[in-house]
Amino acid sequence: MRRRVYNPDRLKYPMKRVGARGEGKFERISWEEAYNIIATNMQRLIKEYGNESIYLNYGTGTLGGTMTRSWPPGNTLVARLMNCCGGYLNHYGDYSSAQIAEGLNHTYGGWADGNSPSDIENSKLVVLFGNNPGETRMSGGGVTYYLEQARQKSNARMIIIDPRYTDTGAGREDEWIPIRPGTDAALVNGLAYVMITENLVDQAFLDKYCVGYDEKTLPASAPKNGHYKAYILGEGPDGVAKTPEWASQITGVPADKIIKLAREIGSTKPAFISQGWGPQRHANGEIATRAISMLAILTGNVGINGGNSGAREGSYSLPFVHR
Repeated sequence: MRRRVYNPDRLKYPMKRVGARGEGKFERISWEEAYNIIATNMQRLIKEYGNESIYLNYGTGTLGGTMTRSWPPGNTLVARLMNCCGGYLNHYGDYSSAQIAEGLNHTYGGWADGNSPSDIENSKLVVLFGNNPGETRMSGGGVTYYLEQARQKSNARMIIIDPRYTDTGAGREDEWIPIRPGTDAALVNGLAYVMITENLVDQAFLDKYCVGYDEKTLPASAPKNGHYKAYILGEGPDGVAKTPEWASQITGVPADKIIKLAREIGSTKPAFISQGWGPQRHANGEIATRAISMLAILTGNVGINGGNSGAREGSYSLPFVHR
């Protein structure tokens, strides 16, 4: 992050192309001139071709910032500006987060933005599934900075679950659990089995806020034993109990480590449980997304300070000010 911020090749002011495209010839211009060029061309294109001619790219710059955020696309300052101008052309689906977007819709009824990483200062435990902000969110003042600052304030234990050892750890993690790629859902199922059988779930939260966890919260139209608890305990249609031993054969994580991890997550609150984009970039990616989200739901860490929804970390929003 430091090398990126202070790199001598970093652009610090607007540059205008003066040669042919591809020549690499640019000259420095003032911010005022840059603003005028952009505004003039936007007005010209909208007048000639309509607002559909302006495409707003996503995922550029600092994703975790407040003023500089570029995700989610509709919540950025540029998107708000373009809406004031009549709208813009957005993207429709992408390779980056298609599976998690679908999985969260079916779990929470919509996109479940996570807590800000700065809220980790209120956490006692941080569990990252395939989430590596040290390499993927390294923009200056972004998620990596917030994560490190918050951990220093909280002294929260950080557990990284990832097939590879990442820069987010780099000796700062308390535990790294390597896992076979694409098997995160099986690991969570094994964790859930321990939590359910040892009464480590937040039953009050599940009863109040969740549909389909057990028989009493199952909709009347659902088949008998069609709930989550039955699936985990092997009482559902497949008849397979998702024991730590069952999960170990799939994930490569030892059964005793699964049991230990389940007990730690189930008895430590608030816990910041989060997932990156990696686990959902598989053929069964939406299943991994829903499983990891269920871990946050089982433990009642959704919607509390220091907790998280199981989704990727979020950031503070930009409130509208009415004068």
